[in-house]
Amino acid sequence: MTKINEASKIILDKLRELAEQNGGHFKLNNNPTYMPLSIEKLGKTVISICHYGEQNGDLMRDPEMIFWKDESGDYFPFYFRNDYANIENFAGEVKGYGLSIFDKAEQFQQAKFAETWLNSIKHQQELA
Repeated sequence: MTKINEASKIILDKLRELAEQNGGHFKLNNNPTYMPLSIEKLGKTVISICHYGEQNGDLMRDPEMIFWKDESGDYFPFYFRNDYANIENFAGEVKGYGLSIFDKAEQFQQAKFAETWLNSIKHQQELA
């Protein structure tokens, strides 16, 4: 399994903390120039982050990623969806308290994309 790098982990920890402080979900919109970010805890070890757009009155994920956090604090992406591009990719699934990866190449690509995306989020939303 491929974890996200340390810089991305720090950003995702800050986003997770915002969700935890606000009942498990939070909408981050520090900079109205960019699309707001929705953060949602989906259990003790799983977090979703998503940009939502709107098309014909429907909410569209642009994109959504779901991450699993292991007991050492590392994050592993395993789900990616972009409604505008009609893409939905599962690289694994959470089973009990663990993550089972069934597509290592997809999971690696998701980790690399997540690192780039989280860095953009940090700058767009002015996360300290």
